[in-house]
Amino acid sequence: MNTYEVALIIRPEVEEEGQQAMIDQLSQLLSADGGQVTNVERWGRRRLAYPIRKVQEGYYYFIQGKFSSSTLSELDRTLKLSEQVLRHMVIREDA
Repeated sequence: MNTYEVALIIRPEVEEEGQQAMIDQLSQLLSADGGQVTNVERWGRRRLAYPIRKVQEGYYYFIQGKFSSSTLSELDRTLKLSEQVLRHMVIREDA
């Protein structure tokens, strides 16, 4: 397992409970295959550098941990299908 960071921007219309439910769901997905979520950072509502789908602001979240690469493909599919997520990116951190 490698160390990764998942960065995502959630739509501004999503309430705090909905955001927390999504983060919990992603944490369970990442932990399901023996992975381990070590840290979840919430940066809060920020203005975007440029509009994404005509949206000017979003909630930024960063999830760090150790995950298997097979789990990341399922995560990518889940985030692409979610209408609550504007953008996401998975970054592999070097050891």
